[in-house]
Amino acid sequence: MNVDSTTSRSLARALTDLRDGFARRELWLHLGWLDVKRHYRRSILGPLWLTISMGMLVGGLAVLYSQILAVDMAVYLPNLATGLILWNLFIGLVTAGCKVFSNAGSKLRQIRMPLSFFVFEFIWSQLITFAHNFVIYIIIVLTLGVPVNASTMLALPGFVLVILTGFFLALLLGTICVRYRDVPMIIGSVMQVMFFITPIIWIPTQVQEGSLFLILNPFYHFLEITRRPLMGEVPAIEHWWICGTITLVLGIAATLFFARHRTRIAYWS
Repeated sequence: MNVDSTTSRSLARALTDLRDGFARRELWLHLGWLDVKRHYRRSILGPLWLTISMGMLVGGLAVLYSQILAVDMAVYLPNLATGLILWNLFIGLVTAGCKVFSNAGSKLRQIRMPLSFFVFEFIWSQLITFAHNFVIYIIIVLTLGVPVNASTMLALPGFVLVILTGFFLALLLGTICVRYRDVPMIIGSVMQVMFFITPIIWIPTQVQEGSLFLILNPFYHFLEITRRPLMGEVPAIEHWWICGTITLVLGIAATLFFARHRTRIAYWS
């Protein structure tokens, strides 16, 4: 059989898998919510512990680092809170995305289901967690008077790019990590380093303009297109270009890789 023909067939089946997975959205929306609730079964507050734990982390770090960095609390707290909330989403999409297929191994072998279904379910559960943490931002807006204006609406396309990128990452890393089980540990270690070189607990203006820590850090650019609007500011256009390019390239790479190895995922899991 012609190699090009085989590749085209694999790609067509992968795209059909993505379409069928999305079509079952009523089921993965329900299962994604149940997955979040399962982690807090029999607790009094349930998933609200997500909000409480994030609020305690934000408050503790704000008191400490606002003094260490000599930054006014009213300026530092909103930046830290939004940074931590967004980073929690980023790290969830990356590290948990590595295990999206390996965690669904028993289901993959027992139920005939589009593989992308499990990616959609995973993304939805991450969004639910993010929504609980986002309550902290709303509280800060109401108490500290963080500006909410037309620029704030730019956070919506920023979130779309983040979620699309997270979906493609889960599709790509989930396929790689179900075959090579050492990769999640490597990625986990890398993400720990990335936390400290991404302006979350520190402010970008505190380093030299044009620093490679910022320019070559993709998380910085995704942080800027979401955090700046939440602060009532307009992100620089180059951040949009960089994030859009990353999402596009990653989407193509993830789809092609998924198409090539899709039939082996159940066996590897």
